[in-house]
Amino acid sequence: MKPHYSQTFYRAFWFNAGVGLARLLGVKGARRASRVLAEIYRLTHPQTQTAVRENLALLCGPQLREQTVRRTFRNFGATLADYFQLGARDKPHALALIESRRGFEHIQGALADGKGALLVTVHTGLFELGGVLMEEFRLPLVVLSLPEPSAALNRWRTAYRQGWGAETLEIGTDQFSFVNISHQLAQGKCVAMLMDRPHGNGDVVFADFPYGRVPFSTGPVWLSLLTGAPLVPGNILATESGNYAVEALPPLRWQWRGPDRAATVREYTLELANRFREPLCNHPDQWYQFTPLSRLSGQP
Repeated sequence: MKPHYSQTFYRAFWFNAGVGLARLLGVKGARRASRVLAEIYRLTHPQTQTAVRENLALLCGPQLREQTVRRTFRNFGATLADYFQLGARDKPHALALIESRRGFEHIQGALADGKGALLVTVHTGLFELGGVLMEEFRLPLVVLSLPEPSAALNRWRTAYRQGWGAETLEIGTDQFSFVNISHQLAQGKCVAMLMDRPHGNGDVVFADFPYGRVPFSTGPVWLSLLTGAPLVPGNILATESGNYAVEALPPLRWQWRGPDRAATVREYTLELANRFREPLCNHPDQWYQFTPLSRLSGQP
């Protein structure tokens, strides 16, 4: 699959520029400017627009309107502006972006097991915003990240998260990644990860959505079963005001069922994916998937 990011703009230089513009323009001004830039990007990148249309069709089917595709790009532009605001402002300004917060007692309850907790979400809203709240609640957070395209961007994003007290753990595909993650959980930390952008076919389960099959990574379930860490699904969505609602759902505590481990993982991954069905189907224009997911499922 092609990279999910722009190979031109996904660089530390432009991320620094984004923070500078966010500081200069303020929240509303930066959102307006970013919506315009996102619209220009949509018009000049027809392949990306096609990919977004294909992905949204999995949720909306024949009811998908072109205005939903356009709105997805504009919403992403505003979200990106807010992402840079987190790097440009102090904590009170960052917290002002959060309109409501619910369910953080579920994370605290999961940590009471003494095995750490896996926080799982999807690419909706400003998912990095959860790190700000984790610091406010004094909950230790480690964010899993694939290697960035450059060492400079790796350093930039690590420093960005450190500003809110969150660590970054770069992972690969070898067993050492599991060892490192297990070590963090054993220390009683929360480990945050995304599950709706799988890498490769070996770790994917396809969930039936209204109009197609959406791929989800089996990684969170494997980690939960192998380490015993509770798994807490969470959602971060933009509201009508333009700010965000953050919600953590009750923890999932699973055990192996029978000798077929792959079947157990598949069953639980589908159950976990179902936790995200409502936010994805109700807010398709906040699902930021820019590569065609149908390629993973073998659809034409």
